[in-house]
Amino acid sequence: MSNTSFWKPAYQLFKPEEPLTTAEDLKNFYVQRANSPVENLITFLDMEDDPAKFLLAGHRGGGKTTELRRLEQNLNSKYTVIWIDTVTALEQYNIGYAEVVVLIGIKIFEKVIQQEWGLKDDLLNDLLESLKTVVYQDEDAENTGLEVPEIIKKLGVILKQGVTRKVTKTYNIRPQLSKIIERVNAIIEAAEKRNKQKLLVIVDGLDRHDQVTALEMFASPLLTQLSCHIIYAIPISLRYSPSFRQPMESFQKCLDLTNPPVFECDENLCPTTIPNQVGRDILNSVINKRLASLGVAYKGLFNPDALELIMEKSGGVMRDLVRLARTACEVSLRLDLIYVDLDVAKEAVQEVRREYNLSDYHFPELDKVHRTGCLTTNTHSLPNKGQFVICDELLQNKFVLGYYNGSKKSWFDVNPILLEDLQRWQAANSPQK
Repeated sequence: MSNTSFWKPAYQLFKPEEPLTTAEDLKNFYVQRANSPVENLITFLDMEDDPAKFLLAGHRGGGKTTELRRLEQNLNSKYTVIWIDTVTALEQYNIGYAEVVVLIGIKIFEKVIQQEWGLKDDLLNDLLESLKTVVYQDEDAENTGLEVPEIIKKLGVILKQGVTRKVTKTYNIRPQLSKIIERVNAIIEAAEKRNKQKLLVIVDGLDRHDQVTALEMFASPLLTQLSCHIIYAIPISLRYSPSFRQPMESFQKCLDLTNPPVFECDENLCPTTIPNQVGRDILNSVINKRLASLGVAYKGLFNPDALELIMEKSGGVMRDLVRLARTACEVSLRLDLIYVDLDVAKEAVQEVRREYNLSDYHFPELDKVHRTGCLTTNTHSLPNKGQFVICDELLQNKFVLGYYNGSKKSWFDVNPILLEDLQRWQAANSPQK
């Protein structure tokens, strides 16, 4: 057996950009986390008679999509669940509340058509007319009758290009958005009454956007005006931003998906160098559950000290743990090895570390977070960005990671993969004796 054929199955198991989405993957590879908000969300939804709006915050790659897929599967028999993936449906740089509102309207319209809910035609026709208005305001669209498939296809193109950029500049989109919401709400009310099931919309992918875009999007009241339960995934930097305190009050709850900690904090919520065994056991299970699916030949593929380093340097971020494991497989293949030892793990860590780009103004804040376990509100200004809170950027880029202690109190620390960089800065900037 060639080295490539040996390493390929393990390599294929570790795909950092692919969350667990299917029932089979969740059954085979999911590892329960003590801080998962899924059970709390189920309870909150059961308690709510009126439409509730929730936010789910966490780091990019922290496992929000996997947890929301678990929620979807747990509630499929109890609710009519509509999953919306904004990453595939919308363009990252042309997105705002307008695109999100129109997309939700489209997905609800499609769900009605696909499942033949038996609603009155005028409800669907009214919504379709509102959606058509967006299409016909597109400067490239011909004002001719379009059939439903063409309308949906055209809307998809406009959403990708950005509603507020693509439609005629003289057209005020907001009144039409309000009309779309009004007509979607009429469909929701009729559907829930007829099907005797509440509607739950899960909007995934909005956590991938920058701070300014996310703040503008979620500050809009339109995202809370739909008459159904909705869960939005948001960036962790938005959740802790001082600018978001007031807009966040429009939502029933903001739940946190924090990372399994790889180090302990002390009684004052300050980081320590003491390994957190509970958190590391979860990460260990994530790796070994996947390897177990390959059989006994792959048992012990990672030496214990190599696995310990990979777990530590992941900071508890699931995507980064998987990326480190995948990179270690690449290095081992390159070195013609049949296992991952500590030297391989160190090389994998260095390769992944190169993906992080620190600037001089980051280090004083990293130092403060590492000493205190708290975020700061200090700001910095850049020509192309203006003034911003430095810790918002540190969270967004995973330079700083968030955790809970045993009492579910939040604390923060520098991403362990950057600790050596911080230590070098501290040594260079320590007072000279």
